[in-house]
Amino acid sequence: MDVRLIIDPARCTGTGVCLSISPQLRLVDGLATCAVGIDAAVAADAAACCPNQAITVHDDGHDRFDRDCPIVTLGPEGTDAHAEASRHSGDVRLVASFADAMAAATRDWQVRALIAAGYLAVDRDGRTLDSWVDQHFSHTGVLELLRCWQSPTKPMCLAVRTDLGRGTVIGSVATHPATRFFARRYAPAARHVTVEAKPLAAHAAARGQVQACIASVDIVARYPQLEVRAEFAPTMVWMLYGKQAAQ
Repeated sequence: MDVRLIIDPARCTGTGVCLSISPQLRLVDGLATCAVGIDAAVAADAAACCPNQAITVHDDGHDRFDRDCPIVTLGPEGTDAHAEASRHSGDVRLVASFADAMAAATRDWQVRALIAAGYLAVDRDGRTLDSWVDQHFSHTGVLELLRCWQSPTKPMCLAVRTDLGRGTVIGSVATHPATRFFARRYAPAARHVTVEAKPLAAHAAARGQVQACIASVDIVARYPQLEVRAEFAPTMVWMLYGKQAAQ
C-alpha cells in the first residue's frame, strides 16, 4: 500500500540522507520533497533515517476510495485538482470552477465534488468573490464533507519567458489567487495578473501576456517559450463533498 510523506520545512535542513531510500525523494530549493505516494515500508525507512525527524508518514486512506465513483473538480486538464482526483477515481469530470463542482454534486447523489481548501476567487481589484468557506457554508444541509486530507501538489515553479534576460526584474506574473504567496516570494516587484487555474497562467506567459507565471512544472515543460527559474513542492488540503445519501 502506498502512503504519503509529509516533510516539515522547519525541520528539514536538506541533508539528503533520505534521498538514498527512494528515487521519488529529491531536493527542491534545498528541502526534501516527495510529490507522489510511496510504499509504506520505504516511507517508514525514509522517516527513520532523517536526522532531524522532519518526515512524517501519512496514510490518507486513498485506497479506500471507490474508484467507480465520479469526482467533479476544477479544470482545465493539468490542474492539481485534476491530478488529485485522478488518484482516487477512474471517472474524473472537469468543470470551469470549484463552485460548478459543488453544484454538480448537489444534482447527483453519486457524484463527489473535490475542492481545495485554498480555493479563492477574486475580481480584478483583488476583492474576494468566492472561497472554499463560502462554498462550504452555502451547501450546509445539502452536501456533506465526506473526507479531508493533505497531499503534495504537483511540483510547481516560477517560470519566466526565455527572452527575458537573467538580470531583468520581472514586471508581471500570472498567478492563481491560491498561489499569490509564491508570486510575492519569487517575483516581489511584479504586477499580479489573476487567472482561474495554473495551466492558464503558463498559457498567458507563453503567449507574451505576462513575463512570468506560477505554474506546474509539467505544464511549463510544454512551452519552449518558458524556462523554470525556481521550483517548489508545497502541500494542499483537499475536501471531498457529496450528498449524505451517497455514503
